[in-house]
Amino acid sequence: MSDAAKAPAKPGAPTPTPVPAAELLERLRRMPLFRQLAPMECGIGWPVPLRLGSGSGATRVCLRLPLFGMRPLSGGGAELFPPFATVTLDRTTGRPMEYVDLRLTRPWPLPTGAEPVGIFPHEAVEGTVGDYRAAREELLALYDDLCDSLAAHTPFERRTRFSALLRKLLEPGLEPYYRALGPDFYAHFLGRVDGPGAP
Repeated sequence: MSDAAKAPAKPGAPTPTPVPAAELLERLRRMPLFRQLAPMECGIGWPVPLRLGSGSGATRVCLRLPLFGMRPLSGGGAELFPPFATVTLDRTTGRPMEYVDLRLTRPWPLPTGAEPVGIFPHEAVEGTVGDYRAAREELLALYDDLCDSLAAHTPFERRTRFSALLRKLLEPGLEPYYRALGPDFYAHFLGRVDGPGAP
């Protein structure tokens, strides 16, 4: 990393424009890191925003993205498997900050077999492919608003709509794993659940 990339922004310098969440997901698929460590049939899950920095220092917001296995079904759609890794991207630069192999850190017991935990599309996703894409675009744009609010330490005004879309689009079979990876985030936007989370 160059010294220029490491140096903090000078006072009065323009604030860098964050990379939109939808673009971050697209960039991730093209990264050598992703191509080397993720299988071809791999899904990128819904982000968990992380706010870094406090006090007088600048606040940075990163997105932690779960990577999970997918197996296409002959009739369309795909079977989903538990997340096997997370990649955390800096929202300002788009650079990877962290790669975690969940098979090594083991936040939940290793599965005894290669059984799917769900399917896509799930029942809550109704309508056409175009309807799904429009809802996904809206949710990712709301992630941008949420991250802006986190960075500015201001209230997130569109919480109700964000929660409704997240509830609709989140894959039910992966929800326990998402909750294990971002317990406070999911409790805040989807409510608390009984039990420890992921199996």
